Amino acid sequence: MSLVVYEWRKLFLLPALWAFLTLSLLFNALLICTLSEWDRAFFNDTSADAALLGQRVDQAFCNGLSSLPETENRTVLLQSVTGLENIFETYDTGILKEFYTDVVENSQAAVSWTAWKYDTLSSRVDHLARTDAGMDVYAGPVTQGSHQFLFGTLMRSILGEAGIAAMLGTLYLLGYEEMHQTESLACASRTGRRLRRTKVLASLAASPVFLILVAAPTLGLYFARFDYGGVWSASVSSQFNYLTDMLLTRPFLTWGDFTVAGYLAAVLALGAALTVAFSLLAALCGVLVRSPYLAALAAGILCFGGLGLTSVLGNLKLWVGYALSCFQPIVVWLCCGGWFTELGLNAVLPWQETIAVGADLLLLGAGTALALRRFRRKDVLT
Repeated sequence: MSLVVYEWRKLFLLPALWAFLTLSLLFNALLICTLSEWDRAFFNDTSADAALLGQRVDQAFCNGLSSLPETENRTVLLQSVTGLENIFETYDTGILKEFYTDVVENSQAAVSWTAWKYDTLSSRVDHLARTDAGMDVYAGPVTQGSHQFLFGTLMRSILGEAGIAAMLGTLYLLGYEEMHQTESLACASRTGRRLRRTKVLASLAASPVFLILVAAPTLGLYFARFDYGGVWSASVSSQFNYLTDMLLTRPFLTWGDFTVAGYLAAVLALGAALTVAFSLLAALCGVLVRSPYLAALAAGILCFGGLGLTSVLGNLKLWVGYALSCFQPIVVWLCCGGWFTELGLNAVLPWQETIAVGADLLLLGAGTALALRRFRRKDVLT
């Protein structure tokens, strides 16, 4: 344990790390400042009305909204909720099934996988219809924009920055002796030959900390500007929330019931696991490639090369390979704006992003463990 603490000291006392985190926070602050004042004012007014009247849009909600002092924002909100009907009572997932099976029609395996996924999704639509989840107002007409900014744009930035910090921190610890030309001295002792395992464990434990260091101040600034007081209990499957993929618009259909608060917690939890997966990827490269600079290059090639591979497979219509490539950590990260939904072409399984992160952790963890054993033996022999 004392060795792990010592490795943490080396990592968290690194000035370059804090410079990177500071630049990340400045970038996130700039993203938040790009939001229009009208959207912010409308969101906050709607949240205040929902805190007073509740989230469920029914006649009592409409009557209560009408009795409040008239403002421009309330007039727009009242117009948008008047006559609102439960869209899930008539929504047919066959539309999505037909669209995506037509896209992958040249692969019988992909067609059967896609058809099964959307047949499974139909039971979720029935459940949402029974629970009236679509009748929650969430943030009214600005719901989709605010949801995608928070869970798409801003969360993608947060997770990307945390992932980069985790990867660079891991490579820094693994390459520390190489950079300071003390590796031969360290490997002269039994403890020194086991040091790489300690470094990997220290970097894995530090990875969620990087996410906290980026997410806490960023989300603190965002929630200081946007009042979620009346929104936390809203269903993310409100009919005001939707996704658009390949010009096809569909409701925000999740595989489980999520309020906004629950969805944020789930995204952060999965994001922490994904950050650890990126750290493991860097650890695998750092153990196999002794030079920290070449290891960083290898990790970059695996990430961006894998992303390019997914794009090439899609363009060539090799749908089975495309579906398998979507289990990569980098692809999971890119899809964070639609986590826990059906994800269109980017998923063939319910909860695929969760399954993919779990599989990545197991595979990368096993690969790193094997690499550590191999190089420990090599150090003993030499």
